Amino acid sequence: MTYQEALAYLEQASSFGIKPGLERITALMEALGNPQEDYKIVHVTGTNGKGSVTSYISYALFTSGLRVGRFTSPHLQSYTERIQINDGNITEEAFGNLISRVKVAVDTIISNGIEAPTQFEILTAAAFLFFKDQAVDYAVVEVGLGGLLDSTNIVTPKVSVITNVTIDHQAYCGDTVEEIARHKAGIIKSKVPVVTAAQDAPLRIIEDVAKEKHAKVYAFNKDFGIDSRSAVTGGQMITVSTNDAAPAMLFTTMAGIHQSVNLACALMAVRLLMKEDKSISEETMREGFARTTWAGRFEVKRGLDRTFIFDGAHNAAGAESFSMTYAELFKDAPKTIVMAILKDKNQDAIIREVVKAGDTVLVVPAPTDRTEVPEVLVEKIRHIVPKAVAQTADSVKDALALAYKHTKNGDIIAVCGSLYILGDARQWFNHEMSH
Repeated sequence: MTYQEALAYLEQASSFGIKPGLERITALMEALGNPQEDYKIVHVTGTNGKGSVTSYISYALFTSGLRVGRFTSPHLQSYTERIQINDGNITEEAFGNLISRVKVAVDTIISNGIEAPTQFEILTAAAFLFFKDQAVDYAVVEVGLGGLLDSTNIVTPKVSVITNVTIDHQAYCGDTVEEIARHKAGIIKSKVPVVTAAQDAPLRIIEDVAKEKHAKVYAFNKDFGIDSRSAVTGGQMITVSTNDAAPAMLFTTMAGIHQSVNLACALMAVRLLMKEDKSISEETMREGFARTTWAGRFEVKRGLDRTFIFDGAHNAAGAESFSMTYAELFKDAPKTIVMAILKDKNQDAIIREVVKAGDTVLVVPAPTDRTEVPEVLVEKIRHIVPKAVAQTADSVKDALALAYKHTKNGDIIAVCGSLYILGDARQWFNHEMSH
């Protein structure tokens, strides 16, 4: 298959929607020879921060001279971003070849009477197969949704990480944090250590599940924590202490208090791997963390005489992180916001955190059928933040052109509310910067 043919095939598979359950992926991996058993795995879930933690851990490992596969979702601009070796995306050609090999296995299991796999299951299988082809030492695998019934949950990792637990994806994981915590705790495997920054009721559930499975839990603020953090040029310095080792002074280019917690989780996970793997050292881990980048997570770009911020802020907790990080870096400077929010998110909470009096908001549709109608969001913004100006725009590119035109040198333009609009926004920015 060419890359375009692979995309058409995945598009057709997406019509099956999201169907939790492990029967299809188990059959699919068996048809491919269970490649996921050929390398070590770190498995990461959580409501927010799982992509950042996945990035931190994979950078620490490949900076230590190991070959590392990384599987994340969603992508911002291309499906090739989801499957990486070290810090390079799979090529379009390799992606096409890979999907055509997985299609053979899909056709086999369907002819054996198994239901057709979903798009995410096909991508998961493709990633696991590619990592075997590429002879990786480790794969750092981010859960797509929840944990328990997620298609990545057929792996037995060296370490499991549950970043945090807040309300998101209620339709699939339950309506209370307790139910959601149960789903996330579904990735805990027998005798495999678990690192988590979950607190309160979710932490108790994670601890209960871990106890049943004889898995040791390393909890934030109990077994490891943050001694200090300070914003510095280009990022932040964070001192993380763990119960069984000297405090580590770490630098990350990623801003915000939430990133310091993500980094602490990554440190704990990597230290657990270090116990068995002599190629990882404190030095290579620190260097890996300092080199880590993760697009669209409070990503600040300066250009066109403006400051641009690209951030997901796509659920209540993410929006709160956006608000705290913005206040820390830019105080209460007014901003122009290009925003889309999906229908199934807590829209009021996101608007309350992100939009402040004096801001101008341009609401656009996100390129998915889950997007909220812009007019509906404009009404909500006017109601929740009467001192902000809100209007619609037809597309992300139109909104950015408008925002640019109506701002002056030194102003701040933020794009947030959904990861789905960040690809178009970054494309627009790169295009304008190159002209």
